[in-house]
Amino acid sequence: MKKIKDNSYIQNKVLKLNSEQPWNHNIILPGNIETRPGNQMSHGKNLVKWNRIEPIIDSLGIANKNVLDLGCNEGFFSKELADKGANVLGIDIDELRIKKAKFVQSILGFTNPAFKVIDIYSREFQNLDKFDLCLCMGFIHRIPDPYTAIQAIGSKTDTILFEWKALKQGPHDDAYAYFSQKNINKDDYYGTEYWLVSYAALESVLKRMNFKYFYRLDDPRQRRAILVASKVDNKIFSQSNIIVHRGRIRTFLSHTKRYLQSIIKIITGKINS
Repeated sequence: MKKIKDNSYIQNKVLKLNSEQPWNHNIILPGNIETRPGNQMSHGKNLVKWNRIEPIIDSLGIANKNVLDLGCNEGFFSKELADKGANVLGIDIDELRIKKAKFVQSILGFTNPAFKVIDIYSREFQNLDKFDLCLCMGFIHRIPDPYTAIQAIGSKTDTILFEWKALKQGPHDDAYAYFSQKNINKDDYYGTEYWLVSYAALESVLKRMNFKYFYRLDDPRQRRAILVASKVDNKIFSQSNIIVHRGRIRTFLSHTKRYLQSIIKIITGKINS
């Protein structure tokens, strides 16, 4: 029998798991074996995401805190949080993702974080203890009913860090939600895109659930939005929101293009109101 740390065993297992379901997170394993090698610079890649949220995590302070990584996928963020001293539970509804997370766990030999297959609408989720922080990476735009999901999440924590594919059209202070025109993802059902919501839309939902503190990281150069929401105060909420402006000319041209497209549709009878 091959040793669990043998590089050929690890490489073959990575490839076998990839044949069952392509890897999403790029995780470095012994022998510099990567679970998803290649360009890691796009907005949705785990390494890019972590570089953006790590300063926020440090500001929140998670050492010795209980953290829930919701929709943990293959566990990259769960492991990073645990390395910062948090007690982490990573959950996902997708059994194949958790299978890959547990494989990584077996290779790297850690017990924290722990991983479980749990549906947030299940009794098992309802029976979980409360957490100091919930991490929601790439989650909100991949669920059919964001309101009910956030309601369930809010029952388990007072503080949530969201990262999602936001609706970037129009002023972010308008509570907009746009239903994606993309088809069901047949290769990765739980990766299907549903609602793209604006910052204000997400904040409006959270306010109904007694969240009252918010911190935005809004960079139009990134396709993903970041928002920290909490029912309790934290030093991060004394900081100014980080809002990177594209520049007046680019913003003007972007909005003008959309307005002109709407006018053309009105003239040609494609818009009735």
